[in-house]
Amino acid sequence: MTEAGPRDPCDLMEAAIEFIKQEIEAKSARIQVLTGRLQKLQGQPDPDLAQIAQIQADIQELETQLASDLPQLAAFENEFSASCGPR
Repeated sequence: MTEAGPRDPCDLMEAAIEFIKQEIEAKSARIQVLTGRLQKLQGQPDPDLAQIAQIQADIQELETQLASDLPQLAAFENEFSASCGPR
């Protein structure tokens, strides 16, 4: 077992920024997939309304999360720039 030493706070912030960016990309991709699935269901002659409602709820939840993630990313990036400068 190797023991990790104290990490530079700027390294930690940089890792957090990358994590948030990956989460935003994953959520955005998931919204696209769900939107495509929703459009396909809605185009059917007898669509499953329960499934449509669930997909709409899932999209709304992801959009709500993104609305929180984007300002969080901006705050981390601003703090990183102010505290760590160019790297």
